Amino acid sequence: MNIGEKIRSLRVAKLMTQAELAGNRITRNMLSAIENGAAQPSLSTILYIAGRLNVPAGFLLAEEGDEIVYQKMNSLSNIKRAYRAGDLSGCRSLCLSSCPEPDDEIRLLLAACDLGIAEDAFWQGRIRYACRFFDEALLYAGETLYPMPHIRARAEVYFRYMRRISPTLYSDVLDDSTPAEVVCHTAFSGYVEALEALDREDCRPAVEYARSYPAERGFFTAHLGVRLLMEQSAHQEAKRELTALLQSDTPLNEVSLYAVLCDLEVCCRETEDFKGAYRYTNEKVQLLEQLLKDS
Repeated sequence: MNIGEKIRSLRVAKLMTQAELAGNRITRNMLSAIENGAAQPSLSTILYIAGRLNVPAGFLLAEEGDEIVYQKMNSLSNIKRAYRAGDLSGCRSLCLSSCPEPDDEIRLLLAACDLGIAEDAFWQGRIRYACRFFDEALLYAGETLYPMPHIRARAEVYFRYMRRISPTLYSDVLDDSTPAEVVCHTAFSGYVEALEALDREDCRPAVEYARSYPAERGFFTAHLGVRLLMEQSAHQEAKRELTALLQSDTPLNEVSLYAVLCDLEVCCRETEDFKGAYRYTNEKVQLLEQLLKDS
């Protein structure tokens, strides 16, 4: 990319017209000639244009191999601003557009952004989309020189839960035969571990959950309480608790709603409420189709 092409690319990226970039120092026709390679700018003109574009003059003069360094330098403040503001998608886009060959610093940011995007997508019910970004986060984390075991630990918890929803939800990156280096300690990971223990008829983690996460007495705690009732064959009482969750003033997200519908189906069958079982089975199937859509 020659100097004129660099100037045009930066001007277009900053949504500037030729007249706006030219200002009162050079003419628009002169700028057009520079961008088209028909004229070579003087050093003073390069310094002027670089100042108007808010980039180091060295970027415009750099050889091709150095362009990436200057491009990153020019974008890094915007990248960090987007990340601190919680705009993970914007931060990711800036990283990819400004650093097509990311270094370790950019890979770290990409891994963190992908992990956050994946978790948000999961709770929005966009589960296949979440799988894609969990795997991308794992790939970027694996390419850095810095250990990032927390990325794997968090992604692994979500994949374990997603396999409870459908065996078609899996990671192309995680190696289940290799134990994780660290353990994830979050309200969600504790909830998943308690559910897995209940599958083994071990009620202790579910009982201990409320003590471990006293500030998280929301859906996770309520749902584990229902599952304990079901373990005790108190299906009628469990059905009332599940119905209360459905009618709560705080709407359930689609992932939590699916768990409730699955348990309501079981409770209705156990209490010989076959009409209710049929209703919740249909609702569960429709919601599962929605959750498994590619998005």
